[in-house]
Amino acid sequence: MILKYETTTKAEAMLVNALQRLLNGAPTRIKAEGRLTLNRINKEAGLGNSYIHKFKDFVNYAKPIIAEYNLNREKAILTGLDIEVNTPLSELENLKAKLKGAEALKAKYRTERDNAVAARKILEQKNSELMFRAYDLQDELLQHKQTITPYIGKPK
Repeated sequence: MILKYETTTKAEAMLVNALQRLLNGAPTRIKAEGRLTLNRINKEAGLGNSYIHKFKDFVNYAKPIIAEYNLNREKAILTGLDIEVNTPLSELENLKAKLKGAEALKAKYRTERDNAVAARKILEQKNSELMFRAYDLQDELLQHKQTITPYIGKPK
């Protein structure tokens, strides 16, 4: 993202350059990881404490950019896809994102396993019912054959 902000003073230009470096993920005075804040922009610019607040127009210009950057960063951490949202992540944040992805995958596999076990139990129960019904029908057939008495000949 390229910033388009008209500066009037040298300090304002330093703030714009600092914000641009932070958005690009290449700061020179502070660490690249972490959320983007007005204070981090101020420190990256090398200005005194809270000096950024003297430039109300710049603060109003920067706040939506900061909010969007932090939102994209949070999405990148949750999904682990820093390429899609154009937000640079530190190595630690990449590892955290991969860990969250692995935990989600484990939870999915556990659910699938539990569902498969439950389905197997239901199938075993149905199979037992069908086997018992087959046994019951065979027994009934045998009982039916024994009730027929054979003819032995003429009665006397």
